[in-house]
Amino acid sequence: MKYILVFTTYFLIFNNFILADQLNLTKKEKDWIKQHSVVKVSNQSDWAPCDYNRNGVARGYSVDLIKKLAEKSGIKVKFINAPSWSELLEKFNNNKIDLMHTMAWNKSRDNKYLFSAPYMPYKNSYIIRTDENSIHSSEDLDGKTIATGKDWDIVKTLKKKYPNATIIELPNSLSMLEALSMNKVDAIVDNINTIKFLMSENIITNVKHGGYIEDQAYKKKYLYFVAHKTSPELISILNKAYDNLTTTEKLDIQKKWFSKTNTKELVFTKEQHQYLKNKKVIKMCIDPNWMPYEKFDQNGKHIGMTAEYFKLFESKIGIPIKVVPSSTWTESIQIAKTRGCDIYSLAMETPERKEYMNFTSPYLSIPLVLATNMHVPFINDMRNIEDQRIGIVKGYAFNEIIRQKYKNIKVVDVKNINDGLQKVINGELYGFIGTLASVGYAFQKNFMGELKITGKFDEKWELGIGTRNDEPILQNIFEKSIQSISSRKHQDILNRYIAIKYEKGTDYSLIIKILVIATILAAIGIYAYRRLSLANKELKALQDKLVEQANRDPLTNLYNRRYLYDVASNLLTISKREKTDIGIIMLDIDNFKQINDTHGHAVGDEVIKSLSNILTTHTRESDIIARFGGEEFIVLLPHTDSKGATNIASKLRAIVENEIVTIDKNLKIKFTISLGVDNVLKDDKNIDSALNRADKALYKAKENGKNQLCIFKEGLSI
Repeated sequence: MKYILVFTTYFLIFNNFILADQLNLTKKEKDWIKQHSVVKVSNQSDWAPCDYNRNGVARGYSVDLIKKLAEKSGIKVKFINAPSWSELLEKFNNNKIDLMHTMAWNKSRDNKYLFSAPYMPYKNSYIIRTDENSIHSSEDLDGKTIATGKDWDIVKTLKKKYPNATIIELPNSLSMLEALSMNKVDAIVDNINTIKFLMSENIITNVKHGGYIEDQAYKKKYLYFVAHKTSPELISILNKAYDNLTTTEKLDIQKKWFSKTNTKELVFTKEQHQYLKNKKVIKMCIDPNWMPYEKFDQNGKHIGMTAEYFKLFESKIGIPIKVVPSSTWTESIQIAKTRGCDIYSLAMETPERKEYMNFTSPYLSIPLVLATNMHVPFINDMRNIEDQRIGIVKGYAFNEIIRQKYKNIKVVDVKNINDGLQKVINGELYGFIGTLASVGYAFQKNFMGELKITGKFDEKWELGIGTRNDEPILQNIFEKSIQSISSRKHQDILNRYIAIKYEKGTDYSLIIKILVIATILAAIGIYAYRRLSLANKELKALQDKLVEQANRDPLTNLYNRRYLYDVASNLLTISKREKTDIGIIMLDIDNFKQINDTHGHAVGDEVIKSLSNILTTHTRESDIIARFGGEEFIVLLPHTDSKGATNIASKLRAIVENEIVTIDKNLKIKFTISLGVDNVLKDDKNIDSALNRADKALYKAKENGKNQLCIFKEGLSI
C-alpha cells in the first residue's frame, strides 16, 4: 500500500510537470501550482448558459472552459457557489475565492484586480413585457424603472445614461426576471441568452427582448477571468492554457452551450438495455387536466408540454411509452400505487410518494402563485394568508407540503384547477394556489377578467419523473434521458408550445372582430361612425366612473385599501427618482367599539363620516386619504418630511378633539383620534414597511393614553 501511495503521488507530480512543459510555464508559475493545491473558483446560481448551478453542480460554458484550462495546466479547481453575484464578490474581496469569472472590465476593478485576456464577447440587452407599448428603443428607458444585477458593471452606465430612470439592483437574474414578469419594474438589463434560459426553466412567457443598450462604452464588451493582485501567476497560467486550446476544443465547448442543434449523447449500460428489451412498454400516468403542462384532449390524446418531452424520451429509450387513461390526478395516483403505471410524467417528490415511487432530477421548475378575486391586495408571503380557505388540487404535492409547513392555512381539496378557480369566484374560497403557467392558461381560457394573480411565492414545484421504486433501474434510465436534453431543447419545447397556444387563443378571433367592425363601418357610413364615436365616449365615461367607484369606500367616498396600495407604489417610484419625501399618518378613532355598542352602528357610521370630512377639508389636494379598514385611516403626504407630517397630524388631532357630531337634538357625540407618524424611507421596497412603522407608532400613542400622536423615529408621543 505504501508503494502504491508513493507511486500515485509521483505520477501526479510528474503529470503536472508534463502539462507545465506543454504550456511552457516559468519556474515561478510551476512553483505557484505546487504551492496551491486547489484553486477556489466562483460559481453563480442562475447566470446560464455561462455560469450556473443545478443540484449542487457548477455548470455552464464558462465553467466548462475553466475545467478545460485547469486540465491543461495541472491546476485543481473547486467551485464555490453563492445565491448572488454580490455575495460572490464579497467572498472574493475577503480572499475566500481565488478566481472570479464572467466579470466585465472597468477602471475601478482594474485598479483592484488582475484581469486575464478576454475569453468571451457579450452585449447587454434590455428586456420588457410583451404588453409594453411605451418602450420602442433603448432611449425610451429614461424615466422608467429598470432592474439589473447588484454590483454589476452596467449599473454606473445605466445611471449615467438614464438620469431620470429609477435603477433597482436585485440579487440575481431570476429575481430580475420575476420582478419584470410581475409588473414591479418596466425593464431589466441582462444578457439575452441568460434571460431566454431562465424563461424556459421557470415557465415565464410574458416578457420579450426589447433590444440592446446602445452605448459607446458597451459596443465591445468581454468577459474575463479575474484574480487577486497577489496572484499574477494564476492569470498568466490561465492565459497560456487558453492560448494552448485548439480551435476544435474551443468549438466543442461553444457548441455544447450555444448551438441551436445541440444534442447530448445518451448511453445506456448493458443492464439498462436488457431491462428495456424485456420491458417492451412503459406505462405512464399523467394529470388529465393540467394545461399547459398536460391533459387528455376530447379524443383521449395526451397533449401539452410533457407530451413534447415524452416524444423525445421515447425516441431516446427505444421502446413505446403508453399513457394510462384517468379522469383525475387522484385517480392517477391510485393507479400508480397499485402498479397500474410505471411512471408519473411530471411529479414532485413527497414523503408519501417515496413509499412507492423514486424520482429523477427536476426537468421543470415552476413558480407557485396565488389566484384571488380582483379586490385582494398583493401578497408576498404565505403567512399573510393564514386562517384563509385556500384551494389546492387534491393529490398535488404542494397540498401535502403546505398542510405541513403552514398549519394555519385552511387548505381545501378541489378536483382540478378550474374547480378551484370557480370556487374563488363564488366566494367559497379566498384563493387558489397553482403554478404560474397553469393558472395563466386557465385565466385565458375560462376566467378572463374575473380573477388575478395576487402573489408569487418563493416556493416552487420542482418537477421530475416519478418511477416505480420496485424497479429502480427505471429511475436511472429516465435520469439519463433528462440529462441528455440540452437547455436549448428545453427552451424550444416551451417556445413552440406557447406559440401554438396563442395562435389558437387570440389571433383569429381578433381578425374576425376587425373584419366585422370594418364591414359595419363601410355599410352604415359616416353617420353611424359619429354615432359610434359618441357611444364610445359615453362608454368610456361610464367605465371611468365604474373604475372610480371600485377605488372608493362606499360609506366615506374616500379611497379604499386597494387604491392606496396602487397609488403608493407609483408615489414610491417617483419619490426615489426625484429624491423627495413621503410622509405617512396612520390614525384611528379612540374607543370606537364603545360608540357602536352604546349608540348603534348607524351612529358609528356618522362619526366615521364626520372624521372623513375633517380629513378631506384639512389636508392638501395632493394628499392621498384612504379608509384602511373599519375606523382606521391612512394619509399619504407627498413632498412632506417628518416635521411637516407631524405638523399636519397635530393639526388633525386638535380639530377632531373639538368636533361635535350632532345626531339629533338629544344626542351629540364627541370623539378623539390617535395617530402614528412616519416617513417612507429610501430603502423601503414597498409601502408595507412604512405602514408597519406607522402602525407601531399608532399602537404606542394608544398605549400612552390615546388622543395623541407618536412619531416612530423618535418613539415619543407629542
